[in-house]
Amino acid sequence: MSNNLWLHTTGDVHFTDERVANPITFAHITDLHLPPWPRDSWPAKYAHAIGWWDEDFHHPHAGLPGLLDEVKESGVDFVFFGGDSLDMYDPAMADRLVEMCQQRGLTSYFSFGNHDFESYEIRYILHENVPQIRQENTDKLLKHWSMPHRYYSFEVGQVRFIVLDTPYHKTLEGKWGGVYDSQQVDWLEDQLRFDGPIVVFYHIPFKTSVNEERMLLIWNGGKGWVVENEDSQRAVMAINGCANVLGTFTGHTHTRSEDNLGEKWQFVTAPGHHGAWRFVRICDQPASKSSRAPGLPFVTE
Repeated sequence: MSNNLWLHTTGDVHFTDERVANPITFAHITDLHLPPWPRDSWPAKYAHAIGWWDEDFHHPHAGLPGLLDEVKESGVDFVFFGGDSLDMYDPAMADRLVEMCQQRGLTSYFSFGNHDFESYEIRYILHENVPQIRQENTDKLLKHWSMPHRYYSFEVGQVRFIVLDTPYHKTLEGKWGGVYDSQQVDWLEDQLRFDGPIVVFYHIPFKTSVNEERMLLIWNGGKGWVVENEDSQRAVMAINGCANVLGTFTGHTHTRSEDNLGEKWQFVTAPGHHGAWRFVRICDQPASKSSRAPGLPFVTE
C-alpha cells in the first residue's frame, strides 16, 4: 500500500497530501437508479418494466433518505453523484434529489451515466443509444443539476476535481462501451496541468488486468468498461502521467473494487441502490484507525 494512500475495510479512502492543511472530505455515490417519481406517475404501458427494475434494485427510493442521512452525519464537504442517479430521465426525480440534499445541507455535484438521460422507450424497450434524445435530456439535466457542461471541473480548498463524461455506444463487435472524443481528452490534458492535488471522476471504468475477468462474468461477456481506442488510451496516459492525480472514482459495474490503473488507483464504488457509498478524506495527516469513529478505542480504570 502506498504510504500516501490508505484503504479502510469499509471501502473508505484516505489520501495523505502535505499540501492540504485543512482536511477535505466527500462522499462518492453512484448508480442509485432512481425510478420516476412519484410512483403513481408511471405510465401504464411501462409500469411493469419500471416496477421490475425497481424491485431488482431493492427499491432505491426507500433507501435514499437513510443513505443521505448517513452521508450528512459523516460531515463531508460535498457529495458527488457519479452517474446513473436516475434509471431514466425524469424531471421530478432530478429535482427531488437536489432538494433532498439541500434539506440536509449537503452540497452536491453530479456527472452523467448511461441511463440518466434515457426516455421511457429507450430505457424499457429499445435499449439503444439515441444521440438526439441524449442531447435534449442532457441539456435539461445540466439545468436541473446546475452543471456548467457535461464535463467540467471544480475546486475545493487546494484540490481540483475533474468530472469526465463517458457516453455509451455499441462497439464494432455489437457490444457496449464508454467513449471519449478527442476534444474532451484535449480538455482533460489541459485540466491536469493544475499545480495541486487532483481527483478524477467518471462513470464507466477503464479496463484493467485485474477487473477484466470479473466484469466479463458480471456483464455476461459484454464490455462494462471504456472502449480501448486512441482517445481512451490518451486519457489513461494523461492521468497516469500526472503526478498530482491522487486517484480516480467510478461506478457503472454495480460492484465495489479497487484496481491499479497503471501507477494510479481506480476506485469503483458499489451501487447506491444497495445503500453503498464511499467516504473520502484528503489531508496532510496520516489516516486514522477508523474513517467513521474519531480517536482510538480505550477502556477506563
